[in-house]
Amino acid sequence: MFYKEKGFYISLLCGLVALIAFGAICYSMIGPTEEGDSGSKVAVESPKPVQTEAPKTQETTSDEVTSEVKATETPKATKKPKKTVKTGTTPVQNKLHFDQEAGLLWPVEGKILMEYSADKVVYFKTLAEYRTNPAVLIEAKAGDNVQASANGVVKEIYTSEETGRTLTMDIGDNFTVTYGQLKEITVQKGDSVMEGQVIGKVAEPTKYYSMEGTNLYYQVKENKNTVNPMVLLR
Repeated sequence: MFYKEKGFYISLLCGLVALIAFGAICYSMIGPTEEGDSGSKVAVESPKPVQTEAPKTQETTSDEVTSEVKATETPKATKKPKKTVKTGTTPVQNKLHFDQEAGLLWPVEGKILMEYSADKVVYFKTLAEYRTNPAVLIEAKAGDNVQASANGVVKEIYTSEETGRTLTMDIGDNFTVTYGQLKEITVQKGDSVMEGQVIGKVAEPTKYYSMEGTNLYYQVKENKNTVNPMVLLR
């Protein structure tokens, strides 16, 4: 009886061992392979790579590119136009000023043949008559240089039957000086003239002054009214 029971347990034990072994074989064949005590490695599935979209490129037209280039270009410095300054033989006066205290330079050297007379008449030999004289006649030789009595601007040049070639100059502060019986005038209308500058030469006298002799007709005006030149000549 004892042996029968012993054999039963042995058979049962063997069956359990066989069952465990079979289960272990099956597990190793179908189960996940993880790293256990035996040091075997477990196959781990790596995550799939995520595809990323390439950045979109914005198309630009040639006109847009040209405008962008123009916008970034440094503006070129523009050259300022050069001022043109007219230069003459004499400097231009910005504003004329006549200093009455300084007076006027004698235009020629000579004695007075006929004095200024605006208030009373004087006798003219050539005309054989009495009349007022709004200027002075300064004795001179034909061909003598005539100098400007003050700084000024040539206002007009004309020919008169009485005074021949005549030049009028604006000297500032409403004063003008007129030179008559000239020739070989060296300036033109609009020219700026400096005091002492030669403006012409003394000509032969006109028929109005043939008996008085060769002279320079010299007249000064202030506000279109004649002034005695002898008051201002120095």
